[in-house]
Amino acid sequence: MRIILVHGAWGRAEIWGRVPDLLRAAGHSVEAVDLPGHGADPTPPSDVGLATYGAALAARLASGNPAVMVGHSMGGMAISAAAERVPERVRQLVYVAAFLPRDGESLLSIKRREPQTIGPAVRRGRERGTTALDPEAARDILFQDLDRAAQDRALALLGPQPDAGQTDRIALSAGRFGSVPRDYILCTEDRTVTPWLQRAMCDESPCRRIEEISSGHFPQLSRPDLLARRLCGLLDQPV
Repeated sequence: MRIILVHGAWGRAEIWGRVPDLLRAAGHSVEAVDLPGHGADPTPPSDVGLATYGAALAARLASGNPAVMVGHSMGGMAISAAAERVPERVRQLVYVAAFLPRDGESLLSIKRREPQTIGPAVRRGRERGTTALDPEAARDILFQDLDRAAQDRALALLGPQPDAGQTDRIALSAGRFGSVPRDYILCTEDRTVTPWLQRAMCDESPCRRIEEISSGHFPQLSRPDLLARRLCGLLDQPV
């Protein structure tokens, strides 16, 4: 099965760690992508918004077989935007500790519903219209279940985050986004997108199945084998 892995805020494709190789070993075709303005993608961050993310993913979906899209954290907003554009090209959506929006919501409007988590680690970015993370402040919010060396490696993969990717409100319809099957992997020790918020989003936008992993916000780094097994279990079900 074709799988597209979509990173979260401040992220890049490499933040998926060993998960792409584990899924390939299970027989799947896997693409871990850099969203526009992230990683190796050359798009100026000041030109990036949520619609940019959705358009880039829709363009990738246009060729090849319909795909399962897996979004981590902010990646949930991006895969939702893509599914609204080209629902016929999306077999399934899987959210991993991810933002699962309703029509008219933005990432920040959802995040404001819970107490501060990552906010104290967010700084103004060097580039206009971006934010960055203070590594020491973010370390134990994002990666509390990694040892310090692994935290350092993960923090080195984080870069600037375009503001509009988090502040833009999404337009979703029942006939398009709502027609795509969706599942959720909930991280029970998450200090960034709290388990309470993850459950609330699933209550408001019901998923077919909710799987739980005892991990912080990045199970792809702290529990990659388990995350890969959970994903394969969901993918093996009829969609």
